[in-house]
Order: sequence, then structure tokens, then C-alpha cells
Amino acid sequence: MSQTDAPAVGIVGLGGMGKKHARHLRDDGCTVAGGADVAESARNEFASEFGAHTDADHAAMYDAVDPDAVVVTTPNTFHAPAATAALERGIDVLCEKPVVVETEAAERLRDRVADSELTFMAGYQRHLNPGFVAARERYHEEGLEPDHVTGELTQDWTGHFESGTNWRTDPDVGGRGHLFSVGTHVLESVLWVTGLTPTAVSAEMDFHDDAGHIDKRASLTVRFANGAVGSFADSAVAPVTREHVHVWDDAGAAYIDGEDWGQRRLTVIDGDGTEREPDLAYDEAPSKFAAFAEAVQTGEDPPATAGDVLTVTALLDAAYESARTRERVTVDLP
Repeated sequence: MSQTDAPAVGIVGLGGMGKKHARHLRDDGCTVAGGADVAESARNEFASEFGAHTDADHAAMYDAVDPDAVVVTTPNTFHAPAATAALERGIDVLCEKPVVVETEAAERLRDRVADSELTFMAGYQRHLNPGFVAARERYHEEGLEPDHVTGELTQDWTGHFESGTNWRTDPDVGGRGHLFSVGTHVLESVLWVTGLTPTAVSAEMDFHDDAGHIDKRASLTVRFANGAVGSFADSAVAPVTREHVHVWDDAGAAYIDGEDWGQRRLTVIDGDGTEREPDLAYDEAPSKFAAFAEAVQTGEDPPATAGDVLTVTALLDAAYESARTRERVTVDLP
């Protein structure tokens, strides 16, 4: 990305999320230079609202617009091709999660970014949430050692399953099911907050499809290199959206909880059972693009890196293999 006051940004995937990102970028003073989407209606709406060049193919948009940065907000399986094509052109990338479907692709992405001076940021917004950031300090700066973790995320995809028309239930577009697409937030945030390295996982899943690609419910037991154990649950057939991450250590615990897609709260539990909520500046948390732009300008790592993508993808791969084989599976971290 250039160091100009108004960087030119391209958006790949012009649905609701793409337009939302574009509006934030415009409000932040960026130039929304172009967009790409296979749907003509989405392209027309985007061009009308933002006055930007649009193409059906992301590569054509890159060639026509030559953006300073690209934001990828397509359905899941199209994230990696669009992001990789941008990196190959020397363009900085902010890519929504899940970035890749399999560990091998995550490894290639990590190596590509490591061999360049480009900025790649994954759209794991928990890395910007003050509650998660403060909990991370407990383990990365205060040096406490996690020994037991629980995590849960619930949401209602019943309409998607019943209609059979939503891209999230198509493996060629959604990649995998709810754990992969949404529950990944809990798994990834635990790995990031604690710094724990997963070594093995046992998983059970209920699938929407006979082929066992699109999970509706999942239960995981994860072992970590330091001897800690984690229990995780994910459901796409619960009536409301709730999330919790609870991390226990010798001094107490950090509880992170929230409803719907609003702010997450941090509660610290001391060794005597006393509970307190730290005074955190939730209103001052940066947006994804503000954090991305700062990483580009400073040359420092963004909040969520290609390395983070690799770790959670390896854990997800092992979890889906365990659910299929009904055996405990080693997490292969390249």
C-alpha cells in the first residue's frame, strides 16, 4: 500500500460484507477504487453506490485498478485464490476468515507472506477486542500458564439447512460447516489468547450432508503441548447466538462472554473466587482496516497473521479427520 493520504482499495466480494467494508473505508478517507464479484447485480449496486470500477473476475479488477490494498470478503473457498493473486501482484491484503480450507494452503500462504515485505492480515476481529487483548496479556506478559480451557459458540443456521440454497451449505463454496466457518472464532481466539500449541484432538460432529462435509454440531477435546486440556462446543442449530471462552490457570481465570455479534466482556476471577471486570476502552478499539493500515505503514505484524491462520487450520483439519474416523488425531503443525 502506498503511503498516500488516500490509498486506493479494491474489494473482492461485493455482497453485504463487501459493501460494509467499502463504506468504512470511504468514511476513513480511502478511495474505493474497484470491486469484483461474479454476480452482475452485486457489481451494478456497488458501482452505483461507490462510483467504482467493477469486474466479474478479481484478476481483471487488479489489472484495471492497480489498487494499493485489497479486502477479500467472498464466500469461503474463494478467499485464498483472491488473496494469493493480490500478493503475487505486490498488493497488501486484508482477508476475511476462514482464509483457507486446508493446512497445505495455509502453509503456502504463510511461506509466501514470509518471503515478501507485504502485509497480510486475516479478519479475526477478536484480536482487536479489548477483552481478548487484556486476556492475552495475562498469558503473554504476566506469564501465567493456562491449564484448562472451555469454549462455545452457538448460532442459528436452521434456515440455511432447510432452504438448501445458501452457499454456506455447499462444500464447493462454503468449504466446510459451522465449526469451520463460525466456530473457528472460538478456536482461533483461544490459541491466540493463550499461546497454547495444540497437539491432538478428539471430535464428534453431526452433519447436514451424507458426505460429512457440512457440520451442524461439534464437540472437541483438545490436548496442548504444555499438558493443558480444552473442551469446545459449536452449534449451528441453537436458537440464539452466544459465545464464551473461559481460561483457567493457577491464579484464577479469564472469562470472555458475549451475546449476538456485539461486544465481548472480560471477567477476571481471582484465586479466592472474587470476580471483577477490568476497565477496558471498548469504544476505542480500532477497526479491522485501521489496524491493517497501521501494520502496512509501520511494517509491523498485523493483529492476525498468516501464522495464526496456519495454526487454527491445522487444528480444524485434525478435528474434521477425527470426526470422520472416530479416532484421536495428532495436530500436524508444519
